[in-house]
This record gives sequence, C-alpha cells and structure tokens, in this order.
Amino acid sequence: MAYLFNIFAFVVIGIAGSHFRGTSAEANSSTRRWRKRPIHQLNLTVAWIERPPYLNSPSNESIEDEVAGLFRDVVLKYLISECGYTDENYRYIYNVKTKKAQSEFEMIELLRRDEAHIAAPIFKQQHDEHYSEFLFFKVLNYPGTEYITTAEEETRAIIVVFNSLLKSWPLLAFTLILTAIAGIIIWVLDSYWNSEEFSRSFFRGSWDGFWWSFISMTTVGYGDKAPKSVLARIFSVIWIQFSLIIMAVFTANVTSALTALSLHLEPTSLDAVDVAVLSNGTEYQHALKEHARPKVFNSIDDAIEALESKQVNGMLLDRYAASYYQRDGKLESLVTVKKLDLQRDIGALFHNNRKALAECLINSFRSDIWRSVQGITDLYKLTQERPPTSFNLFDESSPFVRNSMYTSLGVLAVLLVIGMSWEVLIRLKGKGKGNVVMHVDEVINKGWVSEGETVRAELEVMRRLLRTTQEQFDKLESKVFNIRLK
Repeated sequence: MAYLFNIFAFVVIGIAGSHFRGTSAEANSSTRRWRKRPIHQLNLTVAWIERPPYLNSPSNESIEDEVAGLFRDVVLKYLISECGYTDENYRYIYNVKTKKAQSEFEMIELLRRDEAHIAAPIFKQQHDEHYSEFLFFKVLNYPGTEYITTAEEETRAIIVVFNSLLKSWPLLAFTLILTAIAGIIIWVLDSYWNSEEFSRSFFRGSWDGFWWSFISMTTVGYGDKAPKSVLARIFSVIWIQFSLIIMAVFTANVTSALTALSLHLEPTSLDAVDVAVLSNGTEYQHALKEHARPKVFNSIDDAIEALESKQVNGMLLDRYAASYYQRDGKLESLVTVKKLDLQRDIGALFHNNRKALAECLINSFRSDIWRSVQGITDLYKLTQERPPTSFNLFDESSPFVRNSMYTSLGVLAVLLVIGMSWEVLIRLKGKGKGNVVMHVDEVINKGWVSEGETVRAELEVMRRLLRTTQEQFDKLESKVFNIRLK
C-alpha cells in the first residue's frame, strides 16, 4: 500500500514539474534545485473504520490491498501531492500507512497514544467539542438516514386489510342484534294478519322476521315478505330509515380501515421498532433519537439476513451507504420507506504533530475538496431509489388481484362444465326412459306379453295416481280446517 502511494506521489510531482516547464529561466533553475534535493520520507499513519462509501476494504477486482473509498480518492490525494513541504536540505514525502480499527472510539485512542496521525471517517455533531484536543477537518455533511425494510408482501398486506375489517366486529355484532330484535317485533305485529309470510310459530316466524329485517336493511327488501298490518308497516318505515344509518356507519368504518392501510404500511414513527444498525455507525445514535430499539450487526449481510428473517422490522443506513450497497445489488429485495434527517459533519481528525497537514487542506484546498466530494456524491444521489410501498386491494397490477381473478374464472369454468355435464346426463336419462316406454308399447302392441299382464301394469299406475291425489286432498282439507278455526 505504501509503495503504491509513493508511486502516486512521484507521478503527481512529475506532472507538477512539467507544468512549469515554459516559465522563466529563473523558475526552471529553482525547480531543478528543488528536484535535486534528496527525498526524505515521513510516516503518515491513517486509522480508519469500515464505512462505505467513505472508507472501505477494496473489492476483489481492485488493485489496492488495504483501503478504498471517498476519503482515499479526495483527501489523501491532496495530502500526498500538495501538502508535502521542503527545506534547504530535503524534499519531504509522506509514506502513508493504514491501520484498521473496529470503532470510532478505538481510532481516537490510537491518536491519543500517538499510534496514528489521522482518523477517518469521523461523524461529529455540530458544535460538539468532544474531540477538541485534535483538529477536525470537515469533508462533507451527513446526508441523513434511510429506514429500509422488506418490500411488503401481498399476503401480509391482505392480512392487514382483513385485520382492519375484523376490528369492526362490535359494530357488526350490534347490527345483527338489532336485526334480530326488529325481526321479532315485525313477527309480533304482523303474524296474526299475515301468517302466510310470518308463521304463527315463534321459531319459524321469528326467523321469517329476521330474514325480512336483514333484507330490508341491506336492499330495502326483495318483496318476498311484506308486512300487511298498519302497525307492522309503520314499524317497517322506522326500521328502514334506521337501518340506512346503520349501514352508512358500517360502510364508513370499513372505508376508514382501508384508507388507514397505507399509513400502516409506511410508518410515521419508529417508536419501539426493532431496527438493525451497523457497528461504528451514527445510525445507532439516530435510532435512539427516534426512540427505536437498535440491534447492532457487524456487516451489511448480517443486517439484511436479520431483516429478511424477521428478527428486526427494518434497518437504518446512511443515505450514501444505502446507495453504495444498492449499486452492489445487496438491497434488491428491500425498499426505502422513510427518510430521516440528522445534523452531522463528516471529516477527519488530525493529530497535533500533523496539524500542518490539516491547515494545508483548510487554507488551500477546501473548495477543491468540496467540488470533488460533490461530484462523487452526486453519483450516489442519482442512484435509482425504489418508492415506498403502497397497497390497493383492487389494483390491477397486484399479483393478488390477478391470481384471485384467474382462480375465480377457473372455479366458474369448472362449475359450468359440471352443470352442463349434469344437464346432458339428465336429458340422456330422460330420453332413455322415453325409449323404454316406447319399447314397452311396441312390445305390447306386438303381442309379446299377455293381456292380463298389461291390465295389471295399468292398474298399478292408477293406484299411484290415486295415492297422490289423496295426499293432495288431505293437505287441502287441513288448510280449510285451519281457516275455519280462525
């Protein structure tokens, strides 16, 4: 790593020397004297933590073997190529070494023990003097935190819908109770004058009344049962008006439950929500600020696994880090549902014995660094973000709606096939019976059976007809008797 940084330094110095080749002879002479001075290397130890995209271990395709990221590409470039210095005897070039730490606290301890000269990245609260013993150089503003969770499954969203509807059960139960009461009242008021539609029997009559009151409440009646007495009709008017109010309240309650579904799917607060955060992260402090319950994981893969296995409800990630991981394909199955703002400065701490480096950056290259950082972070902002999930129970693009439609069509097709098959079978049986009768007539006409057998068959048919007639006569006589009793 140090070897690569030295090569980079020599290349930059060579380019800088060639830039002034066209100047005056005096400048050329000064440059030659500067280049002839022997190089003296100074150690520059950088303590760092894994926080993509600011600093991270290089990928397998990278030629680097220790560290990569925004700070390396922007800040270290100026430290190596622009902030070196010379005296009468030497040109001083920094030999950069890196030392990976596990936490921000560990980096600070390395600075205090003089084992490191720079610590990065540091996430510092604005106007916080916690690290006042070292010089802080701000590189960029903290972009904010994203609350990321799994894309809402259709089945889960539907469960939420039906749970919302089930919460309306007290209103439904109250409606059914009132319907039963109305059914009994209409039976009492109308059964004496209208026993054909409201039976005099309490059980059968009250059921008839319940059916009438329920149908009148929902569809203003089918017309199969209609009160005939004056009191019953007056009560019918009152009940129909009252039932309109009941149905309006019930419909409004269901509509409110469905409307509130989108608010349930996109949380407005993280209060008491289990969230995954990465170690070394400002996101941990942000989770506490939002009153969430943070659970620390050492890697993004562990956090995603915990999220997909429902160990946590969501994950908090630095917005630039989320874009970085999304570009790497790690967040394909996840979605950002909430963005949270947090005021922080991101930068590096410089040990006092390298204070001149920080002053060099502040006084000479701050604007250049800001422009470079802006160009890099704009790439992260342009990364496509998936919108928050929403659920529409009857959305034509919803897999649930499509599957339900196809299933319903399949059931309808099966029922139609069964019904048509049954109809064909019945007709074939009827045709068969007709053929049998025709065959019997032909047999009789042709004399294949005796005359006595024919008479006995006709006699049996007549007996059956007489038996059916007697049953119908008994029923009619019973109705006449009941009418006389009234």
